[in-house]
Amino acid sequence: MISKLVVIGVGLIGGSLACALRKAGEVERVVGVGRGIANLEQAVALGVIDSYSQDAAQAVADADMVVIGATLGSTADILARIAPALEPHAIVTDVGSTKASVVAAARAALGAQFSRFVPGHPIAGTEHSGAQAAFAELYVGHRVILTPEADTDAQALATVQSMWQATGARVTQMSVTDHDRVL
Repeated sequence: MISKLVVIGVGLIGGSLACALRKAGEVERVVGVGRGIANLEQAVALGVIDSYSQDAAQAVADADMVVIGATLGSTADILARIAPALEPHAIVTDVGSTKASVVAAARAALGAQFSRFVPGHPIAGTEHSGAQAAFAELYVGHRVILTPEADTDAQALATVQSMWQATGARVTQMSVTDHDRVL
């Protein structure tokens, strides 16, 4: 059970993850982070998230799971901003479509906490975007690829894998190099 899930980027992918985990009874509280107040307010009104913040560091202060669902170009900045505020037990994962640059950014920003970072890529989506596009069944039967590193904490990896499995996704693992070459 995830006590506090923080979703940075409450759109189709991050919002659907929150919806799926809520439906499965796997999360107690969901905090959304984003730039657009209207989208965040809509996410609360739709029940996708419970509350929101525009300050990612403030939002992750007592989180046990942080999912970065923002654009790939913003991932390094987000990681740098949240790193000082993360609890030692917090797990961080992402949903980006490429992994090498994300892993490098996470290693640089998270330092000793890098072992609690589990890179991920859900292979699912629709043509819609924003919180209003989120739905709990998005991941059912779809593949999620995790690309752990040699120094990824085994318990963090198992927790992220279980999280995705709770959404109905089929979880597989591959190396960062293989992922980026294939996808």
